[in-house]
Amino acid sequence: MLNRFFGNNTHTYLHILGISGIAFALPWSKVMMSISVMFVVLNLIVEANYKQYWEQFKSNRIFWFVVVIYALNVMGLLWSSNIDEAMHTIKQQLPFIAIPTVLVAKPISSKKYLDIVFMTFLAAMLITSLYNFLSYQHIIGDHFYNNIRGMSLTSSHIRYGLLISMAGAIALVCSEEKRKRIIPCMILLAWFAFYTYYSQVISGVISFGAVVVIYAIYHLWLKRKTLAIAFGVALLIIAILPLVWLFKPLTVDMAEYDSLPEVTAQGNPYEHNFTYIDSETNEPILIYLCSKELEEEWNKRSGIPFAGTTVEGNQVHHTLIRYLTSKQLPRDAEGVKELTEQDIRNIEMGRPSVHFNGLMPRMHALRFQLNYAESPNGHSLLQRFEYWKAGFSLATSNWLVGVGSGDVQDAFNHYYEASNSPLTEENRRRAHNQFLTYWISFGVIGLLLFVSLLFLFIRFNFQQKSILALLFIIIAISSFFMEDTLETQTGVTFFALFLGLFLVPTEKKSTVQTQD
Repeated sequence: MLNRFFGNNTHTYLHILGISGIAFALPWSKVMMSISVMFVVLNLIVEANYKQYWEQFKSNRIFWFVVVIYALNVMGLLWSSNIDEAMHTIKQQLPFIAIPTVLVAKPISSKKYLDIVFMTFLAAMLITSLYNFLSYQHIIGDHFYNNIRGMSLTSSHIRYGLLISMAGAIALVCSEEKRKRIIPCMILLAWFAFYTYYSQVISGVISFGAVVVIYAIYHLWLKRKTLAIAFGVALLIIAILPLVWLFKPLTVDMAEYDSLPEVTAQGNPYEHNFTYIDSETNEPILIYLCSKELEEEWNKRSGIPFAGTTVEGNQVHHTLIRYLTSKQLPRDAEGVKELTEQDIRNIEMGRPSVHFNGLMPRMHALRFQLNYAESPNGHSLLQRFEYWKAGFSLATSNWLVGVGSGDVQDAFNHYYEASNSPLTEENRRRAHNQFLTYWISFGVIGLLLFVSLLFLFIRFNFQQKSILALLFIIIAISSFFMEDTLETQTGVTFFALFLGLFLVPTEKKSTVQTQD
């Protein structure tokens, strides 16, 4: 309609503007996301080229899987008890159907226009990641942080990790297009890789690592399939090693501790307990321990009492003992005297180790959880084990049609009560696994439809040689195993946007395709 007044490409320009708005809003603002989605839908309605839209819909089989899966949310009202929650789910899932509908009806297949969307997304991710990092370093702003998870100021740290991985994928693939892009794209890739490592988001590290690995395997596959398979198998074996290390019990050779001193430098008796082993130092945590001296000396150095809690909510004396162990200092007055003012602040913040930046501190914390946590509460990995256990039980108990659109949380709550779950009330959450959530909600039919959508998308884009699309779906699938990605606005909008962009063929030399 507007083309008559403002030129033939008016609706196309508005379409690109709206889609770019969604891409820019992903790491920034849920309100801007919603406004941009409404904008592109309204533009499509006003353009009113319905015959062409229908032709696009008819020829796109994958799109109809999107339609049917969304329709399950509406149909799920029929066997839901909690209608209010079901209606909330239907509303929350609107981007899942709205964005692909717009992008299939009016596809963006032009290299020039795709580049605008991708560059807009890269710009948003660069700006927000720099803002997050510089704020966390207190170079700008005056934000207070309980822990490094708060570094992501504009979005959930889990969802932001996925966006960073997608930005890394775009930077990696875009470097293929032109030589002049290689250096800036590699700089961006290096920055996003560093941010992922520094932020300690395990799911983000997994998805970012998957991007690099799949990219390498894909290009090897195009040249030499046997080499690609061998490389993939080798990397799979290497990837298993951290898991072996993570679940390996912590032990020490007791013979090394036969002649420990009995008293401190001040003449007070030491406690030597070998119950807990530190993952970083492989040293027993409760040796060289004099609680009396620790309390007296700590209370001289800090305004937070020895019997109090850290900013993060952990007990000060536990954090102090583990911190001294990480510095290989005795857990007595002399050890506390060796601590710097920065060390004191670290302990007050709840950091149990002098090494708290990068990925390894997070890995050591997970290993310690797996070896010694008496309760899953407050431990993200152990809580997930409880969620998956509950989710699998609910899925198999309601395997055919599920519990409906609105009863998922109610079903979990009932399970936790009936099974006398060790999780406290505030930690009794949903599956944290998108596949389980679909199975619980809509039964095996819903799960199979969802898996079929992913499979068809992968097959279509492999045929199209669209490496960026394949990297996107790998990022999404890796998140589905650890999170209910599509149960949040940022997660479902991220998935719907890039799914929609890659549901139609693109120009041969687009940045989303590789060169033969």
